[in-house]
Amino acid sequence: MHLNMADIVVLSLLAIVVGLIIRGMLGGTIKTCDTSSCSGNCGNCGSKCATPRITLTEAQQAQLQEIDRKAGRA
Repeated sequence: MHLNMADIVVLSLLAIVVGLIIRGMLGGTIKTCDTSSCSGNCGNCGSKCATPRITLTEAQQAQLQEIDRKAGRA
């Protein structure tokens, strides 16, 4: 197997980037939305993968229950 200088440079940069990502995850500077980050609650997480919390009024909840009831009969 013959590696030229460009291959060595690309592979080295790739190894450095992966190493920095792993170091950041272990150090806590890079967070992911899994069960261990954000206390298992990504809705309260400030990261890009956070899901917004949806709250319904009582009228909207009643409307949703009516839709669910009608869908059950269809």
